[in-house]
Amino acid sequence: MVMFYSVDDGNDRLARELWIERFPDHVILCAQTFTSVVQHLRDHCTFKPQTHDRARDRTERILQAEEQILERVEEEPNISTRRLAAEVGVS
Repeated sequence: MVMFYSVDDGNDRLARELWIERFPDHVILCAQTFTSVVQHLRDHCTFKPQTHDRARDRTERILQAEEQILERVEEEPNISTRRLAAEVGVS
């Protein structure tokens, strides 16, 4: 992706066209995706997403969901799991 982007000095539309030509069976990406990937590489010197704080946020979300589920089941003990999942926003 970065190679396609660099072929014409950062022309994301040309990079997209080259991508489609080279990988016709792959997902067709929008032109901005090429710019975003290259910018992320410039900013972070890696393709890997920054994950240093994700565990903490995930734990907090899980605890909040647990509390909401317990409160909701206490209010309505016969609630279906599908309805409960939809209301709380979890699978």
